[in-house]
Amino acid sequence: MIREVYQAVLDRDDVIPGMIATVQTFGELAHWHPHVHSIVTDGVFSSEGRFLPLPEIAVEPFLKLWEQKIFELLLKEGKITQDVLGNMRSWKHSGLSVNKNVLIKANDKTGLERLVQYISRCPFSLERIIKLTDTDHVVYKAEHKDCRRFPDPGDEMLKGGVSRNFQIFDPLDFIAEITQHIPERGAHTIRYYGWYSNKARGMRAKNRDVQKADVDIVVEDDTLQRKLARSRWAALIKRVYEVDPLVCPHCGKEMRIIAFIEKSDQYDVIEEILKHCNLWREPVSRAPPKFTLEPEYIPMDEFLADF
Repeated sequence: MIREVYQAVLDRDDVIPGMIATVQTFGELAHWHPHVHSIVTDGVFSSEGRFLPLPEIAVEPFLKLWEQKIFELLLKEGKITQDVLGNMRSWKHSGLSVNKNVLIKANDKTGLERLVQYISRCPFSLERIIKLTDTDHVVYKAEHKDCRRFPDPGDEMLKGGVSRNFQIFDPLDFIAEITQHIPERGAHTIRYYGWYSNKARGMRAKNRDVQKADVDIVVEDDTLQRKLARSRWAALIKRVYEVDPLVCPHCGKEMRIIAFIEKSDQYDVIEEILKHCNLWREPVSRAPPKFTLEPEYIPMDEFLADF
């Protein structure tokens, strides 16, 4: 829906937005209230990776297209009929809404972090459990102070009850109310779309690998980067062991690195180097175990008599 609106505004079908969405099923009083929170780019990306900002767009195009797609999905899945759909279209409020009042400016990492924490929060808050009565009833407060008509616990029709900003639960009803929001096993509650999707990111990474493979890489024998890496490596060993590994123990001059032996299967190379330095020691062969006679059997009464 967002992609279609953005492409229509720019009159281009080769651009896509980036979107991260979380599926939430709970309302302020932990009742069933399905909705989607989304973080969407305020612009689109071209196929070359260029970001194109968008002008201010009213909320009506998003809402109308959202309603249309939801109704088509419900009809396709057999959840509603054409008569029900006609009835819903006659309502003043369809039950669907779109809000896009929150804007996070560029480089506002703190604001973005707060928004991410909000849209992926837990279905209920311990701070809003304001009281546990003597009869073990739970008094749960709404997020906002204003009173609204929330559905009563266990109401399958989800009709609004009396206006209130709190709910009193029986212990088992409270457990039932919060456990209904546990997602199905393996369900993804955070999803990535458009420019942020796994497919799009994988294709970009693959293109970068292809571009790197097409570039001729020339490695010099002793570049500045290699010198810096060598000096840092030696400095770390000197700091830990208090010995400079590049100083010759005999003459005190700086040694030159010839090669690194890293693989454990180069045992013959290690042996050759140590023999050249007169540091190789052949392992001492172990003598065969000494032959021992079977222990003599001593009756228990004779054994105890010694004590």
